[in-house]
Amino acid sequence: MKKAFSPRLLVAALALTLGFAANSFAMPRGEHPGPGAGMPGHHAMYNDRAMVRLHDELKLDAKQEALWKDAERFAKDQRDGMKDRFGAHHDEIKAMLDKPGADLRAVVRRMDELKAEGAKQRDAVRERWLSVYDSLNPEQKEQARVFFKTGMDRMERTAQQRGDRPGRGQSPKGRPTTEQTAPAR
Repeated sequence: MKKAFSPRLLVAALALTLGFAANSFAMPRGEHPGPGAGMPGHHAMYNDRAMVRLHDELKLDAKQEALWKDAERFAKDQRDGMKDRFGAHHDEIKAMLDKPGADLRAVVRRMDELKAEGAKQRDAVRERWLSVYDSLNPEQKEQARVFFKTGMDRMERTAQQRGDRPGRGQSPKGRPTTEQTAPAR
């Protein structure tokens, strides 16, 4: 039995194919959308060029410069080790799941432990940078405040333009969130 495809079906299939192809070329290889550790958009306002600009604007004294370099080196070491740790953690979780009869509670518990470990490492990096902030004089602290406020404003504008950041209590499509539709207890 011979089936003929309608022109409408062929056009729809072509449009979908072109849409997927265009989307795959829109993003550089190896990058994934969305903010997440190690992903583009994750703390975009803290990118290297912006931090170099802030460093230059602050005109640090010798003590502040030493703290800055220490925080910078510590953050780089943590970032460099993150990829290896993530790969090892991924392999560990996968090995747990590959075992027949794997206890999902144990897997989730291990994932939570790994998440807590990552949070501790991020907190340690943040504390190093906050020690730099604590060493600043009032004028430098104001420069830092303006730097981060400007970066946050830029990120919010970009997210709103892309439609990524819903308003408070709204889903991305403008629908109420589950908190708004759930019955009160």
